[in-house]
Amino acid sequence: MTDILQIAIDLIKSRTVFIGTLDDVFSIMKIVNSEGGSLLHEGLTLPIELSICNLVTCEESLVISDTKCDVRTKHLQAIYDADVGSYLGAPIVLENGKLFGTLCVVDPNPQTFTEQEVSSIKRLANVLGTIISQQQQVIIPEFEEKIQHLDKLALVGQLAAGLAHEIRNPMQSVKGFIQFLFEEHNQTSSHIKDLVLTELNRMNELISDFLLVTQPTAPKKTLTSITDVMQATIGVLQSEANLHNISICLETDDYVPKLWLDASQIKQVFLNIIKNAIEAIGHNGKIAVYVQNKEDTVCLFIKDSGPGIPLSIINKIGDPFFSTKDEGVGLGLSICQSIIKEHQGFMSIANDYEGTVVSIQLPATS
Repeated sequence: MTDILQIAIDLIKSRTVFIGTLDDVFSIMKIVNSEGGSLLHEGLTLPIELSICNLVTCEESLVISDTKCDVRTKHLQAIYDADVGSYLGAPIVLENGKLFGTLCVVDPNPQTFTEQEVSSIKRLANVLGTIISQQQQVIIPEFEEKIQHLDKLALVGQLAAGLAHEIRNPMQSVKGFIQFLFEEHNQTSSHIKDLVLTELNRMNELISDFLLVTQPTAPKKTLTSITDVMQATIGVLQSEANLHNISICLETDDYVPKLWLDASQIKQVFLNIIKNAIEAIGHNGKIAVYVQNKEDTVCLFIKDSGPGIPLSIINKIGDPFFSTKDEGVGLGLSICQSIIKEHQGFMSIANDYEGTVVSIQLPATS
């Protein structure tokens, strides 16, 4: 689109060319504004009745050599505010016949447009109409499908979170009654009590994890060294890694700024990811952790030497309740993603040439 606008400037020698969209309001979608051009900018919006583009129709272009003398525009204060002295607008009509907007050529000075210039702008507007129609045919169905999918997920999340709360309340009551009933019974009853309470605690943990995914707790942020958090995490898991003959190495840039983080939540993320890496490797391997400072972002890469993720399931990794482990619930990575999102960050998982790499990006502080 920018190329077409530049062609229009070269053809007519006016200093401003833009694409205006017409819906409930007029707005400038794309603009090329050379030095000394009119006071217009991309994203500018006006009530439709105050816009000169509102006078363009599907059938006819609009040509005004001097906006301050023309009866159609001299009452439009917005024109004077934007320093528009002359105007040529051609309709951008989509293949379905709908008026999308206008291709407009304006200049601070009055200017007489030739028939050839008007014809050239019409042809360029027709080209834009074809391009936009083709883009809409591809993009609109994709957006509609994504919106429907997100609506369904939001509804399911709300229902599930409500259900989890409703399950937890009677479960806590049942737990209390069981403890009371088994208080003075024999050793066999005590064993049964322990089993029942263990399973109830396991259910409670599962509900807590599920609620953390659907309704994540707001992080309590403090200015924290991400490197210190990672070192502490590695310290916790080092003995487990040694049992499996897995080495964990950490490499950091010379300078990594402190970040506004909830240290306990971020540590939970690191614990989950590195434990997954240990389980994926099994025995005899390595985990490499890199912490890098990149302008306004701190990036972490956790790479393992495991077998990688099968391509058939890689797109499902991180989905709630999807797990490749026999005893896995499938909420660990979902919780990690929720925590990183609450920290305005981004997390991705992909196969590397020698295993799996988890990438995390977190915004740096000023």
